Amino acid sequence: MKKNSISTAVLASLAGIAGIANISSAVNINPDGTGQVLIYPYYTVNAGNQTLLSVVNTTSQGKAVKVRILEGRNSQEVLDFNLFLSREDVWTAAILNVATGAAAAAAPASIATFDTSCTTPSFASANTVTPDGLVHVEFKNFQYIGDTAGGNGLDRTREGHIEIIEMAALTGAVNTAITHSSSTRIPANCGSVQRSFDANDASLLPPSGGLFGGAAVINIANGTYANYSATALDAFWQAGVTQSITDSGLITPSLANAFPQSLVFSGGRVITSNWGGQPVIGVAGQRIDAVSAVFMADSILNEYSTLVSSNELSEWVITFPTKRFYVDSVVAGPGAPIAPFASAYTGGQSCDPIGIASWDREEFFGTTAGPIFSPPPPGQIGPALCFETNILTFNQTITNTANNTSSPSRVFGSTLARNIATPRIAGAAGVNTTAGWTRISFPGNAAGAGRTRPSAEGHRFLGLPVTGFWALSIENSNATPGVKGFYGGLYNHRNSRNCERTITGTPGTFSCVTP
Repeated sequence: MKKNSISTAVLASLAGIAGIANISSAVNINPDGTGQVLIYPYYTVNAGNQTLLSVVNTTSQGKAVKVRILEGRNSQEVLDFNLFLSREDVWTAAILNVATGAAAAAAPASIATFDTSCTTPSFASANTVTPDGLVHVEFKNFQYIGDTAGGNGLDRTREGHIEIIEMAALTGAVNTAITHSSSTRIPANCGSVQRSFDANDASLLPPSGGLFGGAAVINIANGTYANYSATALDAFWQAGVTQSITDSGLITPSLANAFPQSLVFSGGRVITSNWGGQPVIGVAGQRIDAVSAVFMADSILNEYSTLVSSNELSEWVITFPTKRFYVDSVVAGPGAPIAPFASAYTGGQSCDPIGIASWDREEFFGTTAGPIFSPPPPGQIGPALCFETNILTFNQTITNTANNTSSPSRVFGSTLARNIATPRIAGAAGVNTTAGWTRISFPGNAAGAGRTRPSAEGHRFLGLPVTGFWALSIENSNATPGVKGFYGGLYNHRNSRNCERTITGTPGTFSCVTP
């Protein structure tokens, strides 16, 4: 099989998630898995991996969506384009490394597709073709070219996360142009949407949601395939908004354009929060708090397994999808950092303290050694996470380098990795537990980080806005005589939530779910 031939695969996404009924009056994570915005917490092309991507339009309307790919260190945009989905359409692509040999490690990631759905710009216009005929678009370093401390090379594009934001539903001639022909299986006229749109164009309707998607990290050489579903945000746009379509080449809309009201399910109740003095208008800079609120967790919980007998490896992806709006002075302003984050992005990192607690499968709890950065930010003692997309390895040997990168992790090949040494087994000096579970907590600091700015109701969600999963890799050296078997799986993090409320004229704080 050719290296890139897997790019033709269609990713099967898991859309059904059991839970409460769809809530559509303010920004929320839709438990049914569909929405107006999709967040994909990780992509990578390191260590022979590729990442397959899909997005599905479940509605009878055409859609204009913004596809935004963000690198992992500080979520700087590395590629952005407009995608036009016809009714009930699916679009698939692969993020991969097309370079080979010695050049591969420093080469940018690329995105390629054989899908015929319309994009602006057109993939066919990229004129970048591999020797085996794969048309692809390379990721760019334009947004971080001045960040010498964080590394401004194209290799920084090789891992990160993805946003897809619906900008408009489509009708009329535009919808006809992007609809696939029943005979040719291609849209009628993609050229007609490769233009600027008039904000008053009657064919552009308000975003209506109904998108779902997923991704998979695949390693062809090892034969591993591990997939996840994108997190779907619904009611991202204010009800009645006309449309928010922008031309390709513009980095808007972003998550900061959210309707400034959030709905969070916690403690058996729905907490409604208005992020600003008024529920519709909001306060400048606080619209992003509506998105952060629905991702807030004071800790994340998941398993690990590093059994030597089956060569098991565990790596956690921990992504902060809104962090750049609080820590990057270009985005947040000269006052960065802004709560809930602890430190501004300087010197190639922005560090937030974490707590680490691990247990083995027989409830043994012990001390752990976590990711320590040197020198730490002022006032920080102990382990921290310092990027927007972080990889935590378990019981691996990870060497940190002078520019805050690391030696590659063994599953994802991440250079943003930090290691956790699991608890030592009682009575066995130097031997770590090999399987169990871990809690990563986000305690904040004395300066007030670790909780959101207050909403109009006085709500402050504790922790950090976070998403991600545990990746497990297994190698069976005795699958059959002379043949190794490789296996993999992804498991979403579980969260614990906490919200405190202040009441004007009343001392102390109260639970947000108190009647």
